[in-house]
Amino acid sequence: MGRRRKRKVNKKDIYGIYELPEYQSPKKRKKKKKWTLKDFFKTLAVLTAVILLVYGVSFGVKYSMRDKAVSLYEQGDYEGALALFEEALKPRLPLLEGFDNDVRFYMADCYVNQGDYGDACYMYSKIKLWAGDNKIEGLDKLEKIAYGLQLYAWQEYRSALPILLEAYENGYGDLVLYVGSCYGQTGDFSNMQIYYNVFLQEHPMNSFMYAQYAAIALDENRMEDALNYIETGKQLEDQSNIRELLFDEIVYYEKQKDYNTAYEKAKAFIEAYPLDMEGKSEYDILFTRQTLTTQ
Repeated sequence: MGRRRKRKVNKKDIYGIYELPEYQSPKKRKKKKKWTLKDFFKTLAVLTAVILLVYGVSFGVKYSMRDKAVSLYEQGDYEGALALFEEALKPRLPLLEGFDNDVRFYMADCYVNQGDYGDACYMYSKIKLWAGDNKIEGLDKLEKIAYGLQLYAWQEYRSALPILLEAYENGYGDLVLYVGSCYGQTGDFSNMQIYYNVFLQEHPMNSFMYAQYAAIALDENRMEDALNYIETGKQLEDQSNIRELLFDEIVYYEKQKDYNTAYEKAKAFIEAYPLDMEGKSEYDILFTRQTLTTQ
């Protein structure tokens, strides 16, 4: 007989329990590593590095967007600038409120230049909110001017006049035409002429002036003068107030009882400015009159 192969015996298995199939050896618990001050500083360093990385990347993107937006702003492309300024406000991060408020100032000025005075007022209010207890010099004045211009746009000239006049007297010389216009719209033509003359001392007649003078001439039934102002204003390179001149032109032909021509002018006007309620009202009136005249 051959020799029987000896089974290797586990010295610890003196009772043979390791041979039982249902037996599982107990797992040794790992000792918990003690949290040391060194570990705390390591974790803090990692978190700080992550935060700095996030802020660095975010600020780089925000600054780049702001820089491109300012370039468009300086070129007078306010709509394009606003779209990029909006991007420059994303994401909103703590400690960057000063940068974001600088962007909001640009946005508010874009709105003013576009005639969106209500949006400008809203943006100034947001600047106040984000500034908190930190008072920003000149902010209240700018917000008040935007509100005065909004009143002017709403044709509330008597309410707009004291606000815009105070701002003009405090150094905002660009408001001189609005002040003169408020006087004119409230019937104070002598004061209107004073402020218009101030403007004309440093600037040539622009489309705003021609539109204003045309409107006043129409009110006073000086029809030949009104038409001259309208036609001259329409030929200017400055077309910032072309809407007002085109509306004056409708009124001119209506006052001349040339309803067919007035109707054609009104039709072209509402096609160009579909949201202008005064233009739509004139169109509705003239539609009836020109139909009757044609018949």
